[in-house]
Amino acid sequence: MGMIISHLMMPVGLRGEAFNGFPAALFAVLAGVSLSIMSSRGVRQGGAALSSSRHGLMVRGALLVVAHQLVVPFSGPIAVVLETFGFLYIALACVPRWSNRAVTVLLVWLVGLSALVSALSRITWVPGYLGSPYPLLAWATYMVIGLLAHRLLLRSTRVQVLAVAFGLPLAVAGAVMRHVVDMEAALSGSRNVLVALALIEPTSHSGGLIDLLATSAGALAVLSLCLLLVRGGRWWCLPLQAMGSMSLTVYVAHVLSAGPQLSEFSVRSMPILALTTILLSAAVAMLIRARFRHGPLEWALRRSVELGTSTSLPPRPVLGRV
Repeated sequence: MGMIISHLMMPVGLRGEAFNGFPAALFAVLAGVSLSIMSSRGVRQGGAALSSSRHGLMVRGALLVVAHQLVVPFSGPIAVVLETFGFLYIALACVPRWSNRAVTVLLVWLVGLSALVSALSRITWVPGYLGSPYPLLAWATYMVIGLLAHRLLLRSTRVQVLAVAFGLPLAVAGAVMRHVVDMEAALSGSRNVLVALALIEPTSHSGGLIDLLATSAGALAVLSLCLLLVRGGRWWCLPLQAMGSMSLTVYVAHVLSAGPQLSEFSVRSMPILALTTILLSAAVAMLIRARFRHGPLEWALRRSVELGTSTSLPPRPVLGRV
């Protein structure tokens, strides 16, 4: 929902910063939570189940890369993130079995490398997939944070309260820093100053240190706040839960419906379309959930992974022989 507001309402100023980078980070953290959930059975059982789980994640990643190519021609100026997630499902398929210590070490390395690449991108060329709008190392950082959140945060009220208490102030501080650190002025100044600022860059989607800390803290705070508010079940959150259960379907439908309406040269704020998209998405998601367990794209992806990783296919004679 935050991405819909960001793309179609384009809020500005400090209030608009809540929709600048934070929804995308939350989306990535939740992808990390999903990665951990989908791996849980394989990690518990090990052996063939673990191998099948990893294979399934890799196939899912490949399918997301294909889906990205199909959606991009119709996305207009909206930057599509599916390819980045696809690469990361493949790259991180083995991580859910790692210990908390090993995952934390990986997280520290990812944060440092992401900040380094962010600084390098200001002074030299870096491959496109390492740069904005969805720098691969930054999104890997978010997904690893999501994996740890599934282990340490989802079932602990105490950790959730702490995440809200510390995460929200950090997110606000990071948003304010975007208006304090002037990267454009630094570009015309000393290279040493530029590199130092680029390492801690607060600009959204940059992968700089402040950007990562602020958006990650904000994502964990929002996730924790939602868990605290819906504890025990609340009727008023059912539409949001329905949308969340089919986030891929809602995301692709939004991109395909909003992309043609937007232009890189005449970007407009369309609050009516944004509100209509949110309400229609919630209503359709509720109708689908009333009868089916999954959204249409979630079902298609799940079914494709099942077919691609099936171990019950019959043997086939060696091809090429008469």
